[in-house]
Amino acid sequence: MKKLFICLFALLSLACSVSDDEVQSSSVVMLPVESTIVPDEFVFGQEYEIFLTYIRPTECHIFKDIYSNIEPDGYMIAVMNTVFTGSNGCATTNEIVEKSFTFKPARDKNTYVFKFWHGSNDAGEDEYLIFEVPVVD
Repeated sequence: MKKLFICLFALLSLACSVSDDEVQSSSVVMLPVESTIVPDEFVFGQEYEIFLTYIRPTECHIFKDIYSNIEPDGYMIAVMNTVFTGSNGCATTNEIVEKSFTFKPARDKNTYVFKFWHGSNDAGEDEYLIFEVPVVD
């Protein structure tokens, strides 16, 4: 049995040849939010779906997640994509993609500030789509 396993392993190892041309690597990038739909107000205890759109630049960009980070001045939100690179070209798509996430307000807040990352300006400064949403009872 041990010899069979070794022979099978050797055969599979030789059969799987990966050339440098076929190697793909990947990285995670943040893409700007183009638009969003946020409620005018939140009612404590209810869940809300918040929609956002972004542009998928190429076929090599695959949705990974919605990035969210609590900052002193609000929630910073952006879109995360995995970008696969290799020898095969990536066709430009500029596809408009809509995603959403669920949000449930806490009792200890009167207002939520959402900062959707909209990209960087010519000076390299981050720009945001900012929404202030009050919480009502």
